[in-house]
Amino acid sequence: MSTIDWSSPASVTAAIAAVQQAPLSDVLPRLSALLAPLVPHTAAAQLTDFCGYSPLKTTGAGEITAAITSTELSRLASQVPVGIPWRGTAPVGGSNRTLTAVAAAASDGALLVLTDTPAAALPQASAELLQSIWDLITTHLLHRALDPEPEQLARSRAASGERQRVTAELTSSHATTLTALLSTLRARSLGDAAARQMATDLAASALVDLRRTAQEDPADSSTNQVFEDLTAELSPIRRYSDVRLDLRPPGTDRPVPSETAYAARSVTLTAVLDAFTQDSVQRVHAGWHLTDNALTVTVRDDSRSDRSDTSAAARRLHRIAAAAAGEVTMDSEPEWGTTVTVTFPLDPAEAVAPSPLDSLAPRELDVLTGLTQGLSNHAIAEELHIGETTVKFHVRNILKKLTVSSRGQAAALARDAGLTPPRQP
Repeated sequence: MSTIDWSSPASVTAAIAAVQQAPLSDVLPRLSALLAPLVPHTAAAQLTDFCGYSPLKTTGAGEITAAITSTELSRLASQVPVGIPWRGTAPVGGSNRTLTAVAAAASDGALLVLTDTPAAALPQASAELLQSIWDLITTHLLHRALDPEPEQLARSRAASGERQRVTAELTSSHATTLTALLSTLRARSLGDAAARQMATDLAASALVDLRRTAQEDPADSSTNQVFEDLTAELSPIRRYSDVRLDLRPPGTDRPVPSETAYAARSVTLTAVLDAFTQDSVQRVHAGWHLTDNALTVTVRDDSRSDRSDTSAAARRLHRIAAAAAGEVTMDSEPEWGTTVTVTFPLDPAEAVAPSPLDSLAPRELDVLTGLTQGLSNHAIAEELHIGETTVKFHVRNILKKLTVSSRGQAAALARDAGLTPPRQP
């Protein structure tokens, strides 16, 4: 990058424009080079919530950037006031470093962190200039994120869906292991020594399974094999819990997409564990049914409680199923029990019609949900903890992408497309 005359507004704005016009992969490196004379640093990192494909980006010294994590930056974000650059010491890249960090005022607090910067306080003029540059860059990045190229949009959707699937699987596995541990430790049929040994074995097996799963990435999976793994995972609960758990395998077997098989496993675990949390439940039945067109999961319990389809567990089921194009129905009758049915099409591309909402980014869907509830921009901003200006920007993009002219039309289209359940009080 050519030398910048910081006393010349034209020179500075031309340099910022060059950063904005760069390919997305080059924005942060160019920004780092732009800021180096203003704030000397060894590496730069950014954390944004409007990029589903890659919210964390780094550039600079390899030994530092390779060690920077989004967890570190998320913790640091709580210390950085929006609109005022912060300078101090915090753990980034695996060790404590002197940092200069700035949170954007116009883009939901998007964070820029410069590492190994001078320890002296940043002069006010430099701080104001740094803040203005980051605000301009993030506003431009937000525009590009909300109106992306088709290839970038496809990567973002794929990455978001994969993160959702993996998170759901890990959550279900952890919950199953913890429930099994508690069932073992509470089992009246085991002595203290035997219970401790069984709990140790369960924890060790869970770690082995976690490492094995992390190494596997098959394109297709056998439904019978995945169900056998599910049965083994639930076996300690079946053995030591007072609740009777019946499992029915799919019977027929055929390869199905791995994301479908493991989504079915995750919803089964989630529904079974939710049933076990009901005080009055005595029996739970879980089964899979495989046809040419669909894999159906059914989990039925005899709990006397009436469970809502908008409960926390139900919302989690909807999220897991959606990652593999599945649909969830819940039939709950007081005194008779609850039946959860999840159907996964085996050819989602043909079985599921495209939704007009597919073009919307995750944050735009959040804002659109507010529109369907009749909320004002101010109320949506408070609900999502973002600025009202950002909400207006999202609404404008939503109307453009949905090719509608009013908030009411967007809300009606969203309801027709089956947008998420209503917000809970």
